[in-house]
Amino acid sequence: MGRWLKNPARLKTLSALKNPWVLGTVASIGAGVLPLVVPGEWPLVWRALIAVVAAALAGASGSYFGVVLTRAEDAAAAIEALHLVLDPLIHHPQGPAGGERSVFELLLPQSCPTPFWGRRGERDWLWAWCQEEAVPGLLVVDGPGGCGKTRLALRAAQEAAADGWVAGWLREGKAADLVDAAAAVADSQVLVLVDNADIRTDLANLLGALARYEGRARLRVVLITRHGVELGQALQSHLPEQHALLVKSAPVMSLLPLGETSDLIRWYGEAVRAFAAARATPAPPVSDTIAPVREGQTMVEVLTQAMVTVLRQAAPTGSPAPLDEVAGVLFEHEARWWRGTAALDRWAVGPVTDVLLARIVAALALFAPADEPDAIGVLRRVPELADAPAERVTNLVRWAHSLYPPAAGAGVRLGPNLLADWFITTSLTRTEGDRHFARHLLNDPTEEQAARILTLLARAGEHHPPARLLFEQLLGGDPVRLARHAIYAALTTATNRRELDHTTATALAAADLDPDTTTRLLRLTPAYALPRCALTLTRRRLHGARATGTPPELADALTDLAAALERVGEHREQVLVTREAVGLRRGLADGTPARRFDLAEALGNLSVALNGAGEPREQLLAAREAVDLCRELADGAPAYRRDLGRALGNLSVALHHAGDPREQLQVAREEVDLRRGLADDHPTHRPGFGRSLIRLAGALHQAGEHREQQLLVAREAVGLCRELADGDPALRPTLAHALIHLSAALNRVREHREQLLVAREVVGLCRELTDGNSAHRFDLAEALIECTTALNRVGEHGEQLRVAREAVGLCRELADGNPGCRPALRRALGNLSVALHRAGEHGEQLRVAREEVGLCRELMDGNAYRSDLADALANLSFALHQVGEHHEQLRVAREAAGLCRELADGNPAHRRVLGEALGNLSAALDRVGEHDEQLRVVQEAVGLYRELAAHDPELFHQAYVDNRATLRQLRPQHGDQDDITFNL
Repeated sequence: MGRWLKNPARLKTLSALKNPWVLGTVASIGAGVLPLVVPGEWPLVWRALIAVVAAALAGASGSYFGVVLTRAEDAAAAIEALHLVLDPLIHHPQGPAGGERSVFELLLPQSCPTPFWGRRGERDWLWAWCQEEAVPGLLVVDGPGGCGKTRLALRAAQEAAADGWVAGWLREGKAADLVDAAAAVADSQVLVLVDNADIRTDLANLLGALARYEGRARLRVVLITRHGVELGQALQSHLPEQHALLVKSAPVMSLLPLGETSDLIRWYGEAVRAFAAARATPAPPVSDTIAPVREGQTMVEVLTQAMVTVLRQAAPTGSPAPLDEVAGVLFEHEARWWRGTAALDRWAVGPVTDVLLARIVAALALFAPADEPDAIGVLRRVPELADAPAERVTNLVRWAHSLYPPAAGAGVRLGPNLLADWFITTSLTRTEGDRHFARHLLNDPTEEQAARILTLLARAGEHHPPARLLFEQLLGGDPVRLARHAIYAALTTATNRRELDHTTATALAAADLDPDTTTRLLRLTPAYALPRCALTLTRRRLHGARATGTPPELADALTDLAAALERVGEHREQVLVTREAVGLRRGLADGTPARRFDLAEALGNLSVALNGAGEPREQLLAAREAVDLCRELADGAPAYRRDLGRALGNLSVALHHAGDPREQLQVAREEVDLRRGLADDHPTHRPGFGRSLIRLAGALHQAGEHREQQLLVAREAVGLCRELADGDPALRPTLAHALIHLSAALNRVREHREQLLVAREVVGLCRELTDGNSAHRFDLAEALIECTTALNRVGEHGEQLRVAREAVGLCRELADGNPGCRPALRRALGNLSVALHRAGEHGEQLRVAREEVGLCRELMDGNAYRSDLADALANLSFALHQVGEHHEQLRVAREAAGLCRELADGNPAHRRVLGEALGNLSAALDRVGEHDEQLRVVQEAVGLYRELAAHDPELFHQAYVDNRATLRQLRPQHGDQDDITFNL
């Protein structure tokens, strides 16, 4: 019965059955049947009584029958209300010009004649999600434009409909009606598809209604978008917390382009034949082995190449054409079709040109008007139609809608997004006349129109860069009113986000924002995702605080600005701002001891800023003062333990730059112990705990011992940070730092294959982060340095040299603007020197090694960077050997050994480096014939490695054996008195 009711056409049958004459007939039959079967010889009184009872029962049966029909009618009406907010899954258009059809109609998933290829696993998973009881009712399907997201969702919905589900595409503006209609339907299953979710203006309403849904029907909603995580971020900024939770907890099914090259060739051939049959034209010959496809192409790219082949009626080549060329061919066909249909008398549109028709279609596709009056208003924006007779404009709207019926009540259904975006962008930017048209079209849109258009242009800019100019033009026309929509649009994209962040920040900087608007926009702007916008808005807030704020308000504004400057890597200004904040906080704390916490926080911020700017001495002073203040506060109130943990972390970093690994390790261990306890008490402390583990891994590395402990700590840090980053994209940079330290730890235990896997992962992650925010270029540089080391260890020398050169180039750019990046440049130069040796380019190797040593001499300040200078001298010594400059090599090797002796006296962790320096010095002495000094050096090395091997035979036994062999060669009578036993 339930499935029968889901057909709204059967509602009329139910209404007919409720007709009073029908019910009366039922009652009459009920009244007459029983008396007929009662024997006539029964007494009259019994027959009369039975007749009365029969009549009553008959009336009751008629009444019951009416109640059943009423309930059935209500259920069918609820189903009908549901169908009113949904478009059918499959679209069957009637062509306006005889048998001619749009080529784009055949490329849309709803009407594409090709088979559905692949994705069986995804279809099974989606169907299981639909059936599962205890799951969120929201699913996000994302993937690159044209990869088959809509096609997959449609196929799954068709299978659900065949199983009795109500399924369809959600109409624009019908979100609340959908949920109300579903709530009125009992014991039904409803699957709703929301295509192009990122540009839907009613998406927030839909999610709000879903969050409140308590109906008995099983309601499942699928959002289809290019960037699911990014769309979730954008929505969370615009939704109440309880509604944002629905988005955050929704599963995301991410699709990638499908098929190997052989699959694509086969699918291409099938598509050519299917398109030719649909257009009633002969199918061009296709090959089973060659086609204009390549692995990694999206489904839309394969299908459009097939359509071009059909239109040209030419045998295909083996090279796919660029998207611009394919789109141009398809739209040339559409333009001829537009011209032919517009000339029909039935439309009475008057004389038209190809340019005008293209502008009409582009305007309707861009604005997506909800109904005919709105569409007429959109066409009035076209300069040629601004003063045209109303009848002509109306006829043009109807002509366009006959070619491309509105999709879900929103504009024309032009074709796959990749092609529609190209057409809209080129129609508004190709020539000066097009740009003049764009200025008219985009002038003073409503907020709802602007919201859709900005988001569509943000999406289009991923493949068609001129769309960014249109985005800038629209936003620049009214930045105060449209800023919130621009921020949302920038958040919905991934590959285009950095450019849109800059564009939006530039518009905000020129806008006259009042304090309330500034505050409201800051709440909408995730600083990690749009750092330039956040910086512009915090500058504006500081400007207001300087004009009217109290000293505490000014200090707060300075603190926020310092954080914003750090996110974009502007460390010099960050130092100035944090120094001003410390001065304000110190003055406030002098008068009010309760404000000492604010001073401690400001000192910590100053320490961070000085670290970024490369000023280690002042950094250490600020970090120590902050720790002292936080210890006092935490002794009096345990609530300050978190702040003490943060201060200890800053001190650990400062001690690293000051060259004090012992105290660094002590402080890092204290921080981990403190933060572990906090994280055990409450999960909000887990990110801080993850960062403390990263610092401890670094401190263990600097201490030079504890190899296995360093690896354990690094693995724990990566595991925790990976889990945290999965739930919060803002923590992805922290995961990158953890992976960098894990790579270093794996290098120390000689797990070089895994080290390379980790290094490559972190390089990929840092490239993604840098695409969104150039401030992460330093993280990318660190990742490239680690990757170079790993490639060297596994013998991938060709790639090693390429990556080493990229690392040096990037570090040079960073160091030119920020001296704090010079240590990274030093390490990159060292790795490049090694890579050049592997490549046999010894002349360049020597130049790079000399530059590295010179840079280390500039950096060296007290203990800081002395070990780096020792490493650089070792590289230079080796390079000098390669070019035969043995006397200079000996001078450099002696300096390196002397420096390493000093380092080892102060820190036993440097004894390993001393052993390597002694080996280099021995080789240099041998080359110039200084055998007496060489003997003394080798004896020193043997004694050193004897001690090291006794402590760590796995790492140092072979070095001890090799140096003993050298010693025997130099002094045969030395004997075997240095024999020791190793437990290997």
